[in-house]
Amino acid sequence: MGRIVLYDQTNFNGNWKQFEYDVPDLAVDMFVKTAKSLKVEGDHWVAYQGNNFTGEFVVYGPGDHDQLGSMNEQIVSLRLVREKLGNPNIVLYQDVNFNGQSRDVEEEVGDLKKGGFPALVSSHRVKEGVWLLYEGVRYTGNRLITFKGDQWANYIQFSWNDKLSSLKPLKSSDFEV
Repeated sequence: MGRIVLYDQTNFNGNWKQFEYDVPDLAVDMFVKTAKSLKVEGDHWVAYQGNNFTGEFVVYGPGDHDQLGSMNEQIVSLRLVREKLGNPNIVLYQDVNFNGQSRDVEEEVGDLKKGGFPALVSSHRVKEGVWLLYEGVRYTGNRLITFKGDQWANYIQFSWNDKLSSLKPLKSSDFEV
């Protein structure tokens, strides 16, 4: 079980709201783009800058986050990470619709080309865990997050076809990603 408490001031001061469930739009709870600090208990939470879990995001792990940096007064939606974070596994496919060469990945890869994946990636399936996908090598550039059970058949719809360069699983020890 996870819980997140958002505060409208740094260092856990001011008005606050507590959540134990996904929130696709904080405007409904009158707390959109208000948070300046937060506390996480239990499982990780993903804070997004867009409605319905879209846009830029930061993953917050258990603990006290007294300032939010780039997410200061930017949080619009929240998603609780319910997935188990041990034994991560994602299958990458060369072509859309899970075709072409494929490879199971169970650990972070800072450069897919050097990591032995001979072709570009156009689709994936997440078997276990939560994965952060990066457009640049060594976890740089634009990024996406994908969860256990996700099946992205065509990266073209995300403007990501043949752009995935590195990826890593979310770990239970991650404080902020």
